[in-house]
Amino acid sequence: MRPPLDVFSMKDDEPLWLGPAETLVQALEIAGRAGAGSYLIFSEKTGHKARYEVDARGSIKPMDKAEPQDA
Repeated sequence: MRPPLDVFSMKDDEPLWLGPAETLVQALEIAGRAGAGSYLIFSEKTGHKARYEVDARGSIKPMDKAEPQDA
């Protein structure tokens, strides 16, 4: 069975797939290891997506609330 979350790096508003994740914690670890920048986490199951920002120190902060896929 395919993991429920996909993690994307957002460069110039273009998503670059980084990999799948089983949990939000795992997804945020993938984003944190990828370095400073903007990331999108998408749930295949619910269609929700959330954006996170990783700073140069590795701190991760949500950028906005989750949105339905149609938004």
